[in-house]
Amino acid sequence: MSQSVDDPPIEEAGDKAAAGSAEAEQPPQARQDKEEKPLSEEDALRALHRKGESEDEAERAEAARAAAIAASVMERLNADPFGMRIGTVALFNDAVSFGGGMNFGDGARRTGQPTARISERRIARWTVGHLPLPRFDEALRILVERRLLILALPPGGRKATGVNLLVKAVRGQAVAGQMDGEQAAGGQEAGGGCHEVLDASVLRDGQWRPPERDSGYLLVLDDTNPGLTPHLIDEQWIDDLTACLNEHGSYLVVLTGPPRGALMEAERSGQVLTTLGGLDLVRLIERRVHDREPTPEESADLRLRLIEAGALELLREDTRPRTALHLATVIRERADLAARVKELRDPTGRVHDWFSRHRTPEAMCFALAAAALEDATYLTVSDAAAQLYELLTPAAEAPPDLRFRERIGSDHPWIDVSVEPGGTPGDVAPRVRYLNPLVRQAVLGYAWTYLDGQRSAFLDWIRLLVAHPDIGVRARASVAAGVIAWSDYDHALHRFLRPWARHGSVVVRQSAATALDVVGGHPDLAEAVWLLLEAWVAEQDTAAQRRQGLTAAAVLGGGLGAAQPRRAVRALHVLLDGDDWGTLLPAGLALFRLMERGRVAEVLAALVEWSAPRDGSPMVTKALAAFVYLAAQPAIQPSVRTSAQTATQPSAQPSAQRAGEADGRSRFSSMPLLLAGAEEHRSQLIELWARALDRRPAQQPALETLRDYLDVHADHDGPAYRDVRDIVLAVAARSGRHRERLQYHLGDWARAAGRRDHPAARLLAELGRSSYANGRT
Repeated sequence: MSQSVDDPPIEEAGDKAAAGSAEAEQPPQARQDKEEKPLSEEDALRALHRKGESEDEAERAEAARAAAIAASVMERLNADPFGMRIGTVALFNDAVSFGGGMNFGDGARRTGQPTARISERRIARWTVGHLPLPRFDEALRILVERRLLILALPPGGRKATGVNLLVKAVRGQAVAGQMDGEQAAGGQEAGGGCHEVLDASVLRDGQWRPPERDSGYLLVLDDTNPGLTPHLIDEQWIDDLTACLNEHGSYLVVLTGPPRGALMEAERSGQVLTTLGGLDLVRLIERRVHDREPTPEESADLRLRLIEAGALELLREDTRPRTALHLATVIRERADLAARVKELRDPTGRVHDWFSRHRTPEAMCFALAAAALEDATYLTVSDAAAQLYELLTPAAEAPPDLRFRERIGSDHPWIDVSVEPGGTPGDVAPRVRYLNPLVRQAVLGYAWTYLDGQRSAFLDWIRLLVAHPDIGVRARASVAAGVIAWSDYDHALHRFLRPWARHGSVVVRQSAATALDVVGGHPDLAEAVWLLLEAWVAEQDTAAQRRQGLTAAAVLGGGLGAAQPRRAVRALHVLLDGDDWGTLLPAGLALFRLMERGRVAEVLAALVEWSAPRDGSPMVTKALAAFVYLAAQPAIQPSVRTSAQTATQPSAQPSAQRAGEADGRSRFSSMPLLLAGAEEHRSQLIELWARALDRRPAQQPALETLRDYLDVHADHDGPAYRDVRDIVLAVAARSGRHRERLQYHLGDWARAAGRRDHPAARLLAELGRSSYANGRT
């Protein structure tokens, strides 16, 4: 059923919340469209040619910034083609195994026993070939002397460290007992062995009696062992438990995340270590591969092999020692290292495993916020995470005690929070990034597909972010919306993409366009998005359908349109060929964005074709008005250009570089793109300039743009003057009143400048003495 023209803007879950929570801070685009009815020709042309003083111009600038930020995010997202397949195979066929046998006491945990002995086989797994961390000896000394050691470290090798510390301490005690004649047999049997504490509640009051004397115990404090929290570990608890352990001749290593609560004060005891130094994962691989210290030649050969297989990049993204040990096994077994590295870089299984172990809203909210707003500042991400937390948890009288920063090391070892090296001056705020750029797809896909009861709240949260006052938040959240649509395109289309595309807010429609551009970037979904856009530009009967068409225009100017430019301009022609003049500005913006992406030839060819009838029809007027608008637009700034765009823009870049040769610096950021690329597209530009200067209503803005060329650019840039001269002389050589018209206006501009060397005066003189034919003097 179609929607009538008078229907109110479509609202979905979250719109009212967005309006209520951010009403005072809404960006200018968040206003509803002032005009629901089709624009008149006069209003549309006025909106197209206004020069920066209008609200529409501010909206255009913000839309361009949002598109640039989204393009930058997408470039990182798609840097690895493998990323498009994240979550589409392993996650959904349930063929992934999780956990890796990391819990020592699985069998005992099911029996309800408070402790379980660690078997000799498991001990060997963690001790054979173990590479100690730099401060391992210091930690061992504390454990031997004080009996209790707390390692407040993020996950990643800490269990192996804890087991090795206990084994050395227990066996060292046994050897000492033999030397004193207290034991009849050596080895570990002299003591009680090593055990894991499965029920942390037995240590809650600090008065604990170890089940076996002369033994070692390992306690891992995490969400699976909730009987004791780090908040309760204070100096008194440490003193009491140390006394108990001394009395029974046993050792205890407690593994927990970075200090929180009372444990932060307990660091003064000297029995709490928050770092043991960094582990050299390559050296760990060397030790495991060779079972000894390798020779320099062996080290060099192994490192080269790791580089060629992409393993060093994997180890940078995944710093867990078990990943390095797995690579060592692959090398020892002479398996395909590159293929295994590719499999390990798929974070789907790790993400599934992480969500299975982290069920608290606090942990999940920060992971999702980091995925949705990757590369934003820490405070931006943490605020978004807190906002999601409020949507997922019942309202409380007091604000929740959320301290994401304190738990990043323990809950999110895959996330880096740091200041970007070499950033812009003043950019000192730490930014949040996943070490592996493929993780954000896996996290978003998992949350949307598996957290069924929280999907609506998740969507409400995304909807809030796409209307956020911060343009960076809006752009990143829009990209995230596109990524989650990869999981189920049809569902996403009906759930949020179509409602956003029909929305009365320019901001929400821009977010829908960005999300659809991301969806279309997936090779399996590109054709579906094309068919959708082609349907939308053809539907112009109702206000909702017209807004859909405007959203489609924004998508056509993005990466999807740049990939198939001829198909994009055909769709824009359908949009422009309707009765609504309100499509002129959005279509003009889309055409310019295509030119920024290197599709100048295709855009100019389309404008030549559309204006070919040379009559007063609306399509000819729209085509020439669009050309004049494009002729005035400055080229994209180098600081915003992405490498992908640079690679696809052979037409504009050479002339832009020439434009800066006159004084040794580039003018590319201010020179109109079509002037910078005039040499490569001269014949098309001559034709379009001739048509625009010869026909109202394009004539007046065309003359104003030509005067800007002479006053602003040709006056200071030799190549720019030569390009303008060649176009003007070629137009003047045509039949009709072209020469007379140009002589009149050039004379007027030269008199206003009052300089004989002004470009208008010089060009007037050349025009008077030239005999120009076929575009050549």
